[in-house]
Amino acid sequence: MFQNYLTSLWRHVSKNKVFTFINIAGLAIGMLACILITQFVLHELSYDNFLDKKDRIFRIQQDRYDKGELSTQWAAGAAGIGPDLKSSFPEVKAYTRLTNRGATLSTGDTFFKEDNLYFASEDFFTIFSIKLLEGVDSLVLREPNKMVVSQSTAKKYFGMEDPVGKTLKANGNLEFEVSGVFEDLPVNTHMQIDVLASFVTLEKLSDNPFLTWDWDGFLTYILLEENTDAKSLEAKFPDFVQSKHGEELKKFNAGIEFHLQPVADIHLDSDYIMEFKANGNRQSVNFLSVVALLIMIIAWINYINLATAKSIERAREVGIRKVMGGYRAQLIQQFLTESLFLNFVAVILAAALAILLTPWFSSLTERELGYQLFLQPDFWLILLGLIVFGALISGLYPAFVLSSFQPVEVLKGKFKNSDAGVWLRKGMVVTQFIASITLMVGTFTVYQQLIFMQNQDLGISIDQTVVLNSPSVTDSTYKQKYQVFKQNISSHTGVISVTASTSVPGSQPGWNAGGIRRLSQAEDEQNQYRIIMTDGSFNQSFGLEMLYGREFSDDMANEDKNVLLNETATKLMGFASPEEAINDEIFFWGDTFNIVGVMKDYHQESLKKSFDALIFRYSDAPNGYYSVKVATGEVNELMATLESDWKEVFPGSPFQYFFLDEHFDQQYKSDQQFGTIFSIFSALAIFIASLGMFGLSSLTTIQRTKEIGIRKVMGASMLGLLQLINKDFIILILIAILFSVPLSIWIMNSWLQDFATRIPLSWWIFAIPSLAVVIITLITVSVHTIKVATINPVKSLTYE
Repeated sequence: MFQNYLTSLWRHVSKNKVFTFINIAGLAIGMLACILITQFVLHELSYDNFLDKKDRIFRIQQDRYDKGELSTQWAAGAAGIGPDLKSSFPEVKAYTRLTNRGATLSTGDTFFKEDNLYFASEDFFTIFSIKLLEGVDSLVLREPNKMVVSQSTAKKYFGMEDPVGKTLKANGNLEFEVSGVFEDLPVNTHMQIDVLASFVTLEKLSDNPFLTWDWDGFLTYILLEENTDAKSLEAKFPDFVQSKHGEELKKFNAGIEFHLQPVADIHLDSDYIMEFKANGNRQSVNFLSVVALLIMIIAWINYINLATAKSIERAREVGIRKVMGGYRAQLIQQFLTESLFLNFVAVILAAALAILLTPWFSSLTERELGYQLFLQPDFWLILLGLIVFGALISGLYPAFVLSSFQPVEVLKGKFKNSDAGVWLRKGMVVTQFIASITLMVGTFTVYQQLIFMQNQDLGISIDQTVVLNSPSVTDSTYKQKYQVFKQNISSHTGVISVTASTSVPGSQPGWNAGGIRRLSQAEDEQNQYRIIMTDGSFNQSFGLEMLYGREFSDDMANEDKNVLLNETATKLMGFASPEEAINDEIFFWGDTFNIVGVMKDYHQESLKKSFDALIFRYSDAPNGYYSVKVATGEVNELMATLESDWKEVFPGSPFQYFFLDEHFDQQYKSDQQFGTIFSIFSALAIFIASLGMFGLSSLTTIQRTKEIGIRKVMGASMLGLLQLINKDFIILILIAILFSVPLSIWIMNSWLQDFATRIPLSWWIFAIPSLAVVIITLITVSVHTIKVATINPVKSLTYE
C-alpha cells in the first residue's frame, strides 16, 4: 500500500511540476524565515541565562519623583541602597555594587583607554557565575588597590605572561595589583566589563563609605536566599523607604521607589539611565515572532488552497480508487503522505538554506548567532515536529475533502466544490491578504519613522564634527595643556572651531543633579536637571540659538558663577517666559549661580525622547570631549595632524576619536536593524502570498476554461472576461482591507508609542500597500486569464 502511495505521489508531482514547486517553495521559504527569526529570538531570550543563580539575582532599579511626578529612572541608582537592603532584610543573602570609572591603564610603555572599567564590591564573583581563571572569588576584590582583568585584557597588557601579582597604573598615578583573571564575558549578557577594581579603593580615595541615597550612579545587584518570593520582598520597599528617609523626602516634596529587576529580563526590558550598554527590545522580539508565525500561516494556507483548488482535477482519481475498493481511511493516508513528503522536502531545503545564510543573518543583526541552534538535538526534534505538524495542518483538510467525494457523482462529472469548502478557501485567501497588507503597512511605517527621525531638525549642528575623547591622565597642568592644544589645532587651515564639554549630542548627559531651585523658591519646589559643563565656544561650535541673554564667554570674569538654561529647564523652574529667567539666581548644591542666557531647546538625544531640562555650567577646560568642527573635505587630511598635536601635548593618553553624526545615528541602530529585518521577512511573506496567488489564479482560470470558451463564442470581449475573473479576487481584497486597516492602526500605534516624536499614520501609508496588493493580484490573475482566453474556443470546449 505504501508503495502505491509513493507511485501515486510521483505521478502527481510529475504531472503538476509548477504547483509542486510553488508548494515546496512557499513552505521552504516560510520555514527558512521561521528558522532564522527563531535563531534571533532565542539569542535575545538567552541573555544572562549562563548565570547559575539567575533566578535569584536581581538588579535594584530606581525611580525618582518630583512633586509626585516621575522625573528619572535609573539602572545605576543610589550608592547606599545595597548595604541598607542587606542589613534590613534577611531575604537578601549578598549584594554587590558597581560604578563606572573609565581610565587609562598602563604598564611600562603599554597603555590603553579602558571605558569598561568598573569598581565592584567584593561579592561580585560570589553572586555572578563568571569563571575566575586565576584567583579566589571571595578574595580578589576584598582589599584596596586590587584589580581583576578579563582574559583578553590580560593578554593585551601582559601577553602570555602570568598577570597575577603584576601592577597596572590607572591614569598614570594610581597603582593596582592584578589579583585575578576572569573569563571573557559571553556576548549574550547585559553587562560589558573588561576590568574590575576593588570598591574599597574608591572608598579609601574619597574617604566616603558611599552609604547615601542622594548620590546616584551605582549599579546594585542582590542575591536572594533560596525560595524567596521577590514580589513579596519588593512589596516591603515602600515602608522601608518611608522608615529610612520618608521625612526627608517629604520635606523636599520628592519621592523614590526601588524595584527588583530579574537579571535575565534586563536585556529586553530595560532602558534606563546608565545601563551597561544599549539593550534589546522585547516589543521588537514579539513583533518578529508574530511575523514568523504569519509567514508560516501564509505558507500553510497556500498549500491548503492549492490542494483543495485542485480537488476537481483529482476527483475522478478518487472516484476510481473508491470503485476499485479503496476506503476513505486509505485515501486520507494517501493525501497525508503527499503532504508529509512535501513538508519533509521543504524542511530539509529550509534547514540547508538556514545553515548557508546564518553568517549573513548574523552580520545583518550584528549578533553572534553561530550554529549553536543546529548543534542542539532539540532543534532537530522541533524540525521533525514541524514536518509532522505542517503535514497535518496543511494536509488534513484537503485529505478529508478529497476523500469525501462520491464515486457516482464525480464519474458522471457532476462534482463541484461544496459551498462550505469554497467559503473556507475564500476565508483563507482573505487571511493572506490581511497578513500581507498589515506587513506592508508595518514596513512603510517603520521606515517612514526612521527617515523622519534622521531628517528632523535637531536644533544643533553635528555635521563635519570630529570628537576627541579628552585625556583621562590629568594633573594640575591640565587646563593649561588644553588651552595650548586648542590654540594649536585652531590654527590649522580647515578647522572652523574647537570646544570642550562634559557631554556631546547623541549621549545622555552623565551629570544628573537634584535639589536645584530658584533662590526665591522653597525647598519643596526643587527639581532634577541634567548638567553639561562647557567652555565659551560651545554654542558657536554647535550653532545653538539663544532666545534671550548671552552665551558663555572665555573672556568674562567669574563666568563659572553663571549658568545657561534651555527652554524646558525654564518651564520646569516655573518661569512664565524665557525672558523672565535672565539675571535670576538658582541654588545648586550649596552655591548660587546667575542665569545669563536661555537657549532654544535642541535634541541632546534621539527623537525617541522628549527634550531634557538642561543646565549649562561654565569651565575654561571641561574634561570629557573635545569637539572639532572642520570644513567640508578636510576631515581625513586633518586627522594625522590632530593626532600629532595630541601626542605632543598629551603624551601617555590614547588618541581616540569618533564622528559626531555617526555617533548620534548610533541611537537609531537597533531601530534600523529592526526595520531591515522586519522588511526582509515581510517581503518574504508577501512573496509567499504572491506565489499562492499565482497558483490559485492559474487553477481558477484552468478550471473555468470551458466557461471562458462558451463566453467567447457568445461574444464576450477580453475586457469583459478579465472583469469576470478578477471580480471575485477584488471583492476578497476589499474585505481584507476592511480588516487590515484597523488591525494595522492598532499594531503600529503600539510600536510608535516608544517615540516621543513620531509620524502621524497618514492615509497613504494604508492606501499604497492596499493598492499594491490590488495591482499584484490584477496582474497575476489577468495574465492567466488572457492565456486561457486566447485559446481557440474549439479547444476550450473539448477541455474536459
